[in-house]
Amino acid sequence: MDEVLAMLSGEAYVSGEKMSEALGVTRAAVWKRVRQLQDAGWPIVSGGRRGYRLLPHDRLEPETWQGALRTRAIGRGTVRYEASLPSTNTAVKDMFREGAPHGSLCLCEEQTAGRGRLGRTWVSPAGAGLWQSVLLLPSIPPERVSVLTFCAALAMAEALEETAGIDARIKWPNDLVCGGRKICGILLEASVEPGRVECVVMGVGLNVRPEAVPPELTGQAACVADFCAEVPPRRRILCAYLERLEHWTDAAEQGGFNAVAPALKACCVTLGSRVLVTPAAGGEPFAGTAADIGGDGSLLVRTDAGEERHVLAGDVSVRGVMGYA
Repeated sequence: MDEVLAMLSGEAYVSGEKMSEALGVTRAAVWKRVRQLQDAGWPIVSGGRRGYRLLPHDRLEPETWQGALRTRAIGRGTVRYEASLPSTNTAVKDMFREGAPHGSLCLCEEQTAGRGRLGRTWVSPAGAGLWQSVLLLPSIPPERVSVLTFCAALAMAEALEETAGIDARIKWPNDLVCGGRKICGILLEASVEPGRVECVVMGVGLNVRPEAVPPELTGQAACVADFCAEVPPRRRILCAYLERLEHWTDAAEQGGFNAVAPALKACCVTLGSRVLVTPAAGGEPFAGTAADIGGDGSLLVRTDAGEERHVLAGDVSVRGVMGYA
């Protein structure tokens, strides 16, 4: 981590004298490093006797946000930041194989082969969103691993409320929607052995700026900028998300689905709504009303014929949300 950037991450003036004392170098050395950072594109200004200040920006290098992070483990393990990657989920799997600890994180400005649920492509243009994945090593049985998807959804919904004042709602099982349009997708990939979960990769893609939404999806997808006058820096959303993710995953490990259920059901736009279900394993689509979420993460749907069906996987379209009418 660059120590000069870390000292300036609060975006307030810091005197050259204070920086030289804290870093154990001369003021000339501080000035030289500041010039190098300026040449690299960092918006650092000099305020005479007041020292140096890092102007408001939207960069995601770890130096800009780790000092403000209030977590115990998540975001504090191995952190990988890249300008471009095929997929942050794939990168985190590699990090796990290399011995990265619980809470490790990969984030990038652009994904060239981003993936969504059911093998779909996730468009991830440079600088337009928050594309990141977290490595979790949870102490939960394999049959309960799906609850972690809900933890991530709750965490991002709360992060958006805190940082942008946006009321995002959860569309079962792994989307966040605003104004009837998708703003965030979640992709959980787990490595499971008999009787235990080896690791979980929790990928989250959040559309922040309009460039994140392909023209052909304008009616179905949205971004943070659509719902707030001033878009918060992505690093603030990231920190808030990581903090809430740690809260909810801790709760799920200690109390299972019951610890997450009340908040999940209060935030879920699917429950009580008219839905159209397209089973993942094939079969005829069916319509009904989403009545509840089971402890295994399944969606309980009461069909028009009065039958109760548990949906574990598949497309669930909600009337009035993302195109289902």
